Formats: sequence, C-alpha cells, structure tokens
Amino acid sequence: MPPHTHTPPPEGVPPLHGEPLPLEFVNTVFPVRGVLTDGFRTPDHLAWWLRSCRGSLVTPLPDDAVDSLSAVDVQSFVMLRDASRRLIDAFVNLHEADSWDVAHLNRAITMDRCWPLLCWNAGERPVAVHVTTAAPLIAVQSEIAHATLLLLTGSSGVEPKACTAPGCVFFFDHARSRREWCSTGCGNRARAARHYARRHHHRDY
Repeated sequence: MPPHTHTPPPEGVPPLHGEPLPLEFVNTVFPVRGVLTDGFRTPDHLAWWLRSCRGSLVTPLPDDAVDSLSAVDVQSFVMLRDASRRLIDAFVNLHEADSWDVAHLNRAITMDRCWPLLCWNAGERPVAVHVTTAAPLIAVQSEIAHATLLLLTGSSGVEPKACTAPGCVFFFDHARSRREWCSTGCGNRARAARHYARRHHHRDY
C-alpha cells in the first residue's frame, strides 16, 4: 500500500478550492465559526497541505522531506504565507505594500536556483526535468514565492480578488470565473445577507 494513502488529515485543516498555488497558499488562514484559524498550526497540518498541493508544484517533494518537517520549517512557511497574504491584500485593495513583506518575498525567491534540463528517453516524448540546488522544503518555498511574484506583476494570468461574502477572508482567481465569491457557499451567504438587509431596511420605514 502506498504510504499515507489512508492517513486521515489532522483536525482543522484548511479548505482547498483548487485556486492557483499562491492563492491556495495564502488561503491557509481561514474562518471557523467567525474565528480566524491558522492552517499551518503544526508540522502535521503543513504536511497535509503540502501533500494535498503536491500536484501544483514543479519542485519534486518526496515523502521523506514532508515526513521530516519541524516546527522551524512550519515557522518559515508561516512567515512566507503571512507576508504573501499581506502583499496580495495590498494589491487587491490598492494599498501600499509593507517594505518588509516585499523584502521577505524577494529573499524567499533567491533561496533556490532552479532550471529545466531536457530528458530524452528512447521511444518516449522528451520532457523537462527540473533541477534545484536547494533542499526540497526550501525549494518549495522559493517556488511559491516566485509564483506570487508572477501573480503580483500580472505575468501569471491570475487576477486575485477578495471574496465579498460576509466573514470570508479568502482570495480567488477572478480571471477564471467572473463571480464575486470564492465558493457557492459564500455566494449563498452573500445573497441571503443582502436579502435580509433589504427586508430589515423596509421594516424600518
């Protein structure tokens, strides 16, 4: 049996919406009954997220690297996540970015050098194999930081937007769908809130 096939997720993992990698990364801060929750609370939580998003990564991420996650690794991912979240929030809301967040993202990008090599096996289609100079967990952070840079500079085709549903803190790719909410559930809540507000307004008159 493949490792981790039936490993249950730890309690309180962040929801996954299938968003582009930088948005899925910053959406690991999420509300639970009105209270913001950190989806990277422990190494187990971060390990679950990395395994769940491994298909979105170019960087190879072997199981032994994920299994060896430490509290220091968690803190490193959290710092990058929080800086990236503030940068995307500033971008979406047309605010000035904090210089520390910009510097932190740039530092994370430079933690790794990654380049593709042509791999040609007889009888098979040529493929690009990515080679990296960094340990897998460092390389993953660098890849996410670089993807965030492409998002913020308009080079990725992703159009980040903040969900307008009451109490939601998620970002989503507005370019993929011209919706105003990150999910159907948030859309239903937003419509219900508008309906309630209209009825309440009419009662006041």
